[in-house]
Amino acid sequence: MDCVFCAIAAGRLPAHQLYRDEDFIVLLDIFPMRPAHVLIVSRAHAPFLEDLPAAVRDRLLALADRMAAALRAAGYGREGINLLINDGPDSNQHVPHLHLHLIPRRRGDLPALLWRLLVRFLPLGRRRLQARLQAEAEQLRRALGEEN
Repeated sequence: MDCVFCAIAAGRLPAHQLYRDEDFIVLLDIFPMRPAHVLIVSRAHAPFLEDLPAAVRDRLLALADRMAAALRAAGYGREGINLLINDGPDSNQHVPHLHLHLIPRRRGDLPALLWRLLVRFLPLGRRRLQARLQAEAEQLRRALGEEN
């Protein structure tokens, strides 16, 4: 049975995809820590960073740089962006498939961040979140020049 990211990469599960190439897909996190929380996901199943071929690992940072520029162009993360890889289960990796988080930040966002963690599990919050994710995906695709 495929993991969730393998199923998304194969088109068997829906996602708010922003970009894809031969090595990666870029999508919005369905449990975002902040608005426009982006994931760069390996298309190949690789539980750990070391499981990716060296050439693919090298392209990951270049793609993260491109995505950070798109986030900033769309108005997210102008004051900072967290880049995070949880590499393995002991590092809080919930899906055993390599993915890099880009989490746009702004000064004083910690209280809002904690509130979002609570609200995301409520049904009303999930419906609003889906509408917001759709709008953010369209905005970021425009910033990337992608028309998926």
